[in-house]
Amino acid sequence: MERTTTAWLVLQLGGGALAVGLVFAARSVSGLLFGLAAGTVADRVDRRRQLLTVALASSAVMAFAGWLSGTGEIHVWQVIAIAFTLGCLQTADSPARQALIIDVTSRTAAPNAMTLNALASRGFGAVGALGAGLLIPWIGVSHAYLAIAAVYALEAVPVLRLRLRPRPRAAVAHPAFGLALRDAARLILGEPRVRVLAVSGIACEVFAFSHSSALPIFARDVLRAGPTGLGTLNGALSVGGTVSLLLLLALAERVPREQLLGAIFVVYGASLMVLSTTRSVALAAAVLVMTGICAAAFDLLQQTLLQLAVPDEQRGRAAGIWVLGVGSAPAGYLETGALIGALGAPGALVVNGVMTVLSASLLLVHSPRYRWRLRARSS
Repeated sequence: MERTTTAWLVLQLGGGALAVGLVFAARSVSGLLFGLAAGTVADRVDRRRQLLTVALASSAVMAFAGWLSGTGEIHVWQVIAIAFTLGCLQTADSPARQALIIDVTSRTAAPNAMTLNALASRGFGAVGALGAGLLIPWIGVSHAYLAIAAVYALEAVPVLRLRLRPRPRAAVAHPAFGLALRDAARLILGEPRVRVLAVSGIACEVFAFSHSSALPIFARDVLRAGPTGLGTLNGALSVGGTVSLLLLLALAERVPREQLLGAIFVVYGASLMVLSTTRSVALAAAVLVMTGICAAAFDLLQQTLLQLAVPDEQRGRAAGIWVLGVGSAPAGYLETGALIGALGAPGALVVNGVMTVLSASLLLVHSPRYRWRLRARSS
């Protein structure tokens, strides 16, 4: 809901592709600035309390955005500031949430548990995107923000009721925060599995996930659609994500996740190139279902493989590395905005699709474990 509403507000205020890119960049740059720190905090504090604080603070930020937009005095720079604030809060949410999933289950159940969590997020993401597209013409942007604030506040209810599984746990002596933060950085440099996932995640974030900043311009200028059309496109992404997660949930444990991630990386880029050729909302939405399948699968597989590549006491920091990768998104949003200004939205999608396929090819060449056929033959 928030992404759809904010993107449409920027367009209403007269902002173009660069303004939309700046808003998306502001929302994501916090991961680059604070991702490792947020993961380190999640390894040291009550994760439930961290989630509760984020939910209530996010509700307050969205209520303020609703009030400010309702005054009619809101400007693009204020939307950017609000997006940055919300991004900082979500940076604190992700490491605690991902690490908490294994806290309430186990490492062996981690792939399915994380899939279920992502399934809930993606499934209701489709409802939210479509809902925002319908709400904006009906009640306006300011009231849509108030609805988002109410949803964030409701998140506090299940968090308060959450109970951890009882398990024996030895007392853990936490190192100084600065030392723990340096240890998180060393994970990227010293652990090959973490390093490969981090680098490929950054490449995918910059060239593939940045397509979301092109959708508002693509919907308005190429497809000639309004907020309902944009909501439909965002909803299609979430529907694809939901389908992807259902398929992953049914996937046998023996299927190598690394090889699946490599294949999905390639298809992700190809879907963006196909999207650039569409000229109707229905056809674009159909392609975006496949794009959403790839986005959700890549995201979840990367999160899961990072969590399983480190010991239990570093799982929050592993999630922080994933957030750090997401923090590279501003480079992609700004690059996409510049490409749209020079080539138009379809041209930007083609260029980023090609770059995504090239990045995936480099991963497959550099890391044999991500090559499906070679691994299958060797076994």
